[in-house]
Amino acid sequence: MMAVQESFLRCTVCERDAEHEVVYAGRFVTQIVCVHCGAVTRLDVSEAYLPDLADRIQTKPRRMAGVFRDDPAASVTSFPGRVFSKPLRMLREVRDVRRSRRRDG
Repeated sequence: MMAVQESFLRCTVCERDAEHEVVYAGRFVTQIVCVHCGAVTRLDVSEAYLPDLADRIQTKPRRMAGVFRDDPAASVTSFPGRVFSKPLRMLREVRDVRRSRRRDG
């Protein structure tokens, strides 16, 4: 799952302590953007990401079974939407990892 978190970090470009947007693909940080100056730092996580993605896909049935077991009513109502949204979320995640490999942005 791709997520954007806000964090207060020291920018290596403008050298200010400023708010940054930290972009995650799965468990990996792929990009950090300084809100003050707009500097973008991309992190190439592709070598670690692909094995992690394979593991997440392989363990998904077991994790879903646990969710259904822990809260069956909520799982039944959310499941149809998740089935349709998950492929799109995964494609966005892979796209972000591919972008992190590019030097030109």
